[in-house]
Amino acid sequence: MNKAASPSVKPPATPLVGFLSKVGGILYRFLWALVLLLILVLAGVTVYALVLRNPGARPLYTLPDRVIPAFSRKETQEPRAMDGMFTGIGRFRVVTADTPPMTIVISIVFPYRPEDRAFAEELDSKVRDFRNITAAYFSAHTAAELRQANESQIKAEMVRRYNDMLHLGQIEVLYFHDFMIIE
Repeated sequence: MNKAASPSVKPPATPLVGFLSKVGGILYRFLWALVLLLILVLAGVTVYALVLRNPGARPLYTLPDRVIPAFSRKETQEPRAMDGMFTGIGRFRVVTADTPPMTIVISIVFPYRPEDRAFAEELDSKVRDFRNITAAYFSAHTAAELRQANESQIKAEMVRRYNDMLHLGQIEVLYFHDFMIIE
C-alpha cells in the first residue's frame, strides 16, 4: 500500500522569500517614517504661519503703489496709501462700432478700502457686470470718437455707470491701466 503525501506538508522555503519579507519590512518601516516626517513638517509650517509669524511682516506679493493713467499723466488725484487697487475686472477686448470693427484692449482698476469686507465682496460679485457695462460703452462708440473724447469724461461716465449698480459703497475714481485701439 502506497500512502500519498499528506497535503499539510509544506515545501521548504526558498531563501528568496525570506529576503523579500525582510526587505518588505524595512520598506514598510521607511514609508511610515516618511509619512510621520511629512506630518511633522506640515504641522510645523502651520504652527509658524498661524502663531509664530510676525503679523506686521511684509506680504509675499504687493500691488504697485501708483497706477499711471493710460491717456495722459495729468491725473491729479492719486489713490490714498491705505487703499487697495481693485484689479478684478482684468484685461479684456472690446469691438468698436466701426465698419470694419476695431478692437480695444482695456484694463480698468480703481482704489477701494480692502478692510470694508462687504464692499469688497460686492465688487467681486459684480465683475461680470463691470465687464458688460464697459463692453457696452466702448462698443457703442467708434475708434475715432474714443480718440477725440476727453479722458476725464469717459472715466466719469464709467464711474457713474458702475456706481449705479453698487449698493454697499461707491467708486470715486478709476484708471485705465491698459487702453489700446488696435486697427
